[in-house]
Amino acid sequence: MKVVWTFEAKKSFNGILGYLMEVWTQKEALAFIDLVEDTIEKIKDNPEMFKVSQYNGASREAHITKHTTMFYRILDELIEVEYFWGNFQNPDKIEKLLS
Repeated sequence: MKVVWTFEAKKSFNGILGYLMEVWTQKEALAFIDLVEDTIEKIKDNPEMFKVSQYNGASREAHITKHTTMFYRILDELIEVEYFWGNFQNPDKIEKLLS
């Protein structure tokens, strides 16, 4: 399956990477990239492997780390990465982002 990223997904992913580079090290940032890439490969093989989001029934939640969740949708033969969420943020914002 083809994978596309929304503008918000790219923006939130880059924000997390920037944070990791600023607060941690390049090693942690590269490990995060690897986790995301591995998760996307698994989703390509089995798109429904992660639970349906409690915030939007059209989205699914893939936990990348205990700190980060990736939201994605399955659209015919396409996987759309919607957003990367820091799990310690206010959850009231998620519904707006996924609508």
